Amino acid sequence: MTERPQLTLPASGLDSPARMSNRAEIARSYGDRIRYIEKENGGVSTALNRGIAEMRGEWFCWLSHDDRYLPTKTATQLAFLDRNPDVRIAGCDFQMIDGQGNVTGDFREKIRVVRSGLDLIASWVFGCGLMIHRSALEDAGLFNESNRTTQDLEMWFRLLERNPIHLLPEVLAQLRQHEEAGSRTESRYQQDKDELFERILNRYDATYFDPNATTPHQRAEAFWQVAGNAMGRASWGGARAAIERAWREERSMRNPAFKAHVLGPRMIARWWHVRGYVTGKLRNAARRIRET
Repeated sequence: MTERPQLTLPASGLDSPARMSNRAEIARSYGDRIRYIEKENGGVSTALNRGIAEMRGEWFCWLSHDDRYLPTKTATQLAFLDRNPDVRIAGCDFQMIDGQGNVTGDFREKIRVVRSGLDLIASWVFGCGLMIHRSALEDAGLFNESNRTTQDLEMWFRLLERNPIHLLPEVLAQLRQHEEAGSRTESRYQQDKDELFERILNRYDATYFDPNATTPHQRAEAFWQVAGNAMGRASWGGARAAIERAWREERSMRNPAFKAHVLGPRMIARWWHVRGYVTGKLRNAARRIRET
């Protein structure tokens, strides 16, 4: 039987002293079911690493101060883990909520088991929806404390080196989207994105992203897909690094990154945008003609 987790709440100083004090009183009201640990604000990674250091149980999960668990989240995931004892990481689908807590939509992932780097960048792994076994964290190491805004994706890459990520098809958590999110307010966000892509390109071979990428053309295709994801995230430095990795694998016009190597990622992204806009207009026109 899977061990039921004890909650450990590391408060990193993101809230006012009054709110932190109120939360401490609430936590103490639960007795030994919740341990409340207060620390100075050093960023998300430092709070998560403190929680990992303090954990006593078998499974690690966390909840950001602006997101929510739905009532059955923990029980549903533990039941799944009981049925699948080899699984070390379990996630879930989730709802989006606004600043007032109103549900604005559901996100249901198509990829149910994330096994490769390309699976990972093609999916949305919601950190607060995860439950991670202690052994997986020991293998992956701690969150990168110098990375303040993309530390979650960096950790998913490291976890995936040894363990697939299983995403349950149930909506079990809520992600709050608002203007105060760190990705919108942190001045380092653009730099963190670029540096993250550069680190993963230095760390991983093409076969990490696609295990079947054995020929030069397949390897170039794998890195080109990484470049496309970087462009989608507006990480132009990361896109350039991935394009150059793709180009080194196959220096020919057959390389899928050839045009981007010549023109640069921003020009290619603009072309994609224009092509998508024109294609949409043509489809709408064709639909109206059919309906007349």
